[in-house]
Amino acid sequence: MGVLLLVRHGQASLGTADYDRLSGIGRRQAQVTGARLAGIDLPVDRVVSGALTRQRDTAEPVLAALGWPGSRLRIDARLDEYDHVGVIARHTTEVTFATATADGETGRALQSTLEEAIGRWISGGDGYGETHDTFIERVQGAIGDLVGKPGGTVAVTSGAVISAYCALSLGLPVERWPSLARLVVNASITKIISGRTGTSLVTFNDHAHLESERDLITYR
Repeated sequence: MGVLLLVRHGQASLGTADYDRLSGIGRRQAQVTGARLAGIDLPVDRVVSGALTRQRDTAEPVLAALGWPGSRLRIDARLDEYDHVGVIARHTTEVTFATATADGETGRALQSTLEEAIGRWISGGDGYGETHDTFIERVQGAIGDLVGKPGGTVAVTSGAVISAYCALSLGLPVERWPSLARLVVNASITKIISGRTGTSLVTFNDHAHLESERDLITYR
């Protein structure tokens, strides 16, 4: 049997010129998640992450908590997030990840604008570096490969990757994944198992390890 734990990366640096790095809260989330994973009753055989900085930097405290050197981290770029900056820029230049915040009216404007931009991306069109269909194919391929491995795997990825796979696992139309993505907490854990009867989604968006420090529960 294979057990795959999908970990969303810690909070990134929204509202800065370099979104693809962990904030102070993101680093703390990664540490708490590493401690949680080191304490569970599941032997971990491998730790994988996407190639993005925020994903790799979330994986490093997990490796440290397990007592592993950083060299044991495996990179699979198929776990990278979709190009959210390019998708929203294709829709509008008035709202950007470099200038937005997660709070208040500005945060709501970012969320609504991003959802509109994703909707346009899903419906097709020219000018995108990666089509939505290609994104879905690579997500299915990456997670399918990982969950098929024997033993325990921890994979650090992003919210849309987790949500897209879970939507399909639940039998939802593929265009419904953004509804799940709004719910995915930074550094949360989603558990998938494979066995003789197939592949099953066991838990989604588990963030109990963050509950003792309420400031660690973030969505963007």
